[in-house]
Amino acid sequence: MKKYFTILFPAGAILFVILMAGFGGSELRNPGGAPPGYTNSPGDGQNCSHCMGGTAAAVTGWITSNIPASGYVPGSTYTITATATGSGDKGFEVSPQDLSGNLLGTLTAGTGNKLVGSGKYVTHNATITGDIATWNFQWTAPATGIGDVTFYGSFIVGKLNTKTTTMTVSQSTVGIDEQNRPEITIFPNPAHQSLTISFPVQEPGNVKIDLISPKGETVQNLMKEPFQAGAFIRTFSIDHPAGLYLLRTNIGEKEKISTIIIQ
Repeated sequence: MKKYFTILFPAGAILFVILMAGFGGSELRNPGGAPPGYTNSPGDGQNCSHCMGGTAAAVTGWITSNIPASGYVPGSTYTITATATGSGDKGFEVSPQDLSGNLLGTLTAGTGNKLVGSGKYVTHNATITGDIATWNFQWTAPATGIGDVTFYGSFIVGKLNTKTTTMTVSQSTVGIDEQNRPEITIFPNPAHQSLTISFPVQEPGNVKIDLISPKGETVQNLMKEPFQAGAFIRTFSIDHPAGLYLLRTNIGEKEKISTIIIQ
């Protein structure tokens, strides 16, 4: 009798472990985030079905943004939203790329997601259940306008259910005419320790000038104050690492983004 129970106990324990493996946990192979390179972009050449099996189906509208219909402004930051629907645990990976697989702009992770692949991809950091899963993250457009930018995304919804999608945004054509931009002059450029800016004010209003990193982060608020109509010159002290920066000048309703080099 004792020998009988000795044989059955290990077998029962193994069966219990197998049964319990089917309960709890995530259906996804990578519940903590997809590895880099699975957005279905031309440069990546693969999607979530590579790990999860099954086949991928194309969907529309799963990547959206607050980029206006007029297009993105180079150097500006926008909110991108990835949304998955359906039954089962959900995860995603998105990357804005050119046809060669190069990252376009800069990604910043939000709640419930993270960056992988040296910041080239944004993916979930935990699976989401329920009928709808939503992730928000930030994208800073390239400092130099390059035209259309395509966001490639691969989503997994339960087992063997991969969805692929894209969102293409254009560079803004609103305000590109010089008449809609303040006519400012920056010198010297390249700059070292100080920067002088001359600007006209057509009618009384606020003038705001910010120094911005290529990642879209404001590194210095140079000025924000009201002005009467006239022509003005201001000199500012700058003490930042050498490199390429953006200067965003807002005069009333007009805005201009200029490129400067700090030596």
